[in-house]
Amino acid sequence: MANIGSFLFSHPLDPALIISKQLTKSDLQGNVKLPKQQTESVLMRMGGVTAYELQNGKEVVVSDLVEGDEYKVTLRCLNNTAYYFGDGWCTMKHSLDLEEGETLKLYWYQDQKIFVILNFNHIVL
Repeated sequence: MANIGSFLFSHPLDPALIISKQLTKSDLQGNVKLPKQQTESVLMRMGGVTAYELQNGKEVVVSDLVEGDEYKVTLRCLNNTAYYFGDGWCTMKHSLDLEEGETLKLYWYQDQKIFVILNFNHIVL
C-alpha cells in the first residue's frame, strides 16, 4: 500500500476519478447514495463494468491507507439512475466512524483497481 500512498502524494489527482459525498442521516442509517455524475465518470474509466453487474452488485475494494484497512463493498445501480454502496458499507462506515455532515471522498486508483479513501483523520484532501 505504500506504493499507492507515494503515488497519490506525488501526482495530481484526476478529478474525473473522484467520488465525493457529504453524508446524510439516511446514508448512515442505510446504504450511501453516490453522486450520479461522479460515479458514472469513474465507471467509464473502470472499464468492463456492465449495467447487469451493477444491478446485481459489483464488488469493489476500498482502501484506507492511514489505518491499513481494506473494505469490500458492493457498488450497485438502481433503475439505471441511482448508484449506491450496499453490502459492506455498514462495516466501512462504522470502522471509519463517519458522521452526518462529513464528506466521504474516494479516488479510483486505476493501477490497483481499488478505491482509496482521501479522508485522513476527518480531514479531506
